[in-house]
Amino acid sequence: MTPHSLLAERVSPHRGISEEKRTQKLYDWRLEAALVVIGLSILLSFAQVSQTGTVIGLVKLPGGKPSSAARVVLLPPKYTEVWSRQVQQRLDNYWETFKPEFAVNKEHFADYYKLAHSESLRYVMTAMRRDLGDGATKYIKETASTGEFQFGAIPFGSYQLLVQTMAAGEDIIWSRTVDVQTNVPIFVDLDRPVS
Repeated sequence: MTPHSLLAERVSPHRGISEEKRTQKLYDWRLEAALVVIGLSILLSFAQVSQTGTVIGLVKLPGGKPSSAARVVLLPPKYTEVWSRQVQQRLDNYWETFKPEFAVNKEHFADYYKLAHSESLRYVMTAMRRDLGDGATKYIKETASTGEFQFGAIPFGSYQLLVQTMAAGEDIIWSRTVDVQTNVPIFVDLDRPVS
């Protein structure tokens, strides 16, 4: 026996263990490590705070009294873009079609402005119902008889809130941007309608 082999025998942590047993121990150690990682992942997934918020509000008519019936739609970003494009496209089309009339009667443009918003809202609600199916009910609500509304479990993000109601035979629509970034309920003040 050489001095080199004696030193290797003393330093070797696996002295007296066969190669097969060393391989088995290594396999067992890796399996235990994998199980610990999986267990921690499961535990952490239960401990995560949900990233959702609540949006609440009250629909009041321009005179200040609550609206008895209104449709409230919270548009996710994808549908906010669809709605904005639809409004702009309709306004452009009305302008090109009725430009001579608008030159004579400027107040008629306000009527078409309201019409563009109303038609665009119907269009985007139809698209949401088609795309989201029953999930659209999470984003499309009717107000309570007191004019109150609430959207719960809304994922964090930026939304467009649209409210449509009738008063004195005219369509009224409000539009507000709502940023849901906290689980503390967000109260939306509708202020003045857009149409």
